[in-house]
Amino acid sequence: MVDQTPLISREEDFSGPKRGHSCCCCCCDMRRAVIIVQIIFQIILGIAWAVLFSEGSFENDWSNDPQVIKDLEDAYKKLAIVVGVGAGVGFIVIFGAITYKASLIYLGILMILVENVLSIVFLWPIIKDEQNKTSGAIWVSLAGPIIWMIILIYPHIMFAREIQSGIMRPETYPREKQCGCCNV
Repeated sequence: MVDQTPLISREEDFSGPKRGHSCCCCCCDMRRAVIIVQIIFQIILGIAWAVLFSEGSFENDWSNDPQVIKDLEDAYKKLAIVVGVGAGVGFIVIFGAITYKASLIYLGILMILVENVLSIVFLWPIIKDEQNKTSGAIWVSLAGPIIWMIILIYPHIMFAREIQSGIMRPETYPREKQCGCCNV
C-alpha cells in the first residue's frame, strides 16, 4: 500500500497578515516600490540624457582650461551612453517587477551599481579639478551618488528576496499589496 499524500501541500493560505516588507516602513509593498522608483528613475535618466546631448558650452562655466573642457565633454559623451543603456535596462526591470522575475530585478541592481560607479569614474577628473580649485571636500562629490544608489537599490533587493522566498508571487500579491497613500 502506497501513501498518496503529497509531500508539499497544494493548498496554501493566501490570506492572513502581510508577510512581506513595506518600503519606508509603511508606504507601499516592494513590487510597487520598484515600479515607482524605476519610473522616477526613467524620468531622471531622460532629463539627464537630454542634458548630456545638449549643445551647451562648458567654457567659462567650469574652466578656461582646454583640458578640463575636453575631459568634461568626453565624460558627458560616455555618460550619455551609460544613461541610455540604463534607461533600456530600467524598462526591463519594470517588466521584471510586473512579471515577478527576480533575475530581471537583479539586472536592475547591477545596472544601478554600474551607472553610479561609472559616473564617479568618468567625472573624476572634473571632481578632482573642482576640489583643487575650491579646497572643497571630495567626499561631497562622492556621497551624492552613493546615497542615491542606496535609495535606488533598497527596494530592488527587498523585492528580489521576497520573490525568491515565495512571499511575493502573483498568487500572494493580493495579501502583500499595500499602498500607504491610498490604503489599497
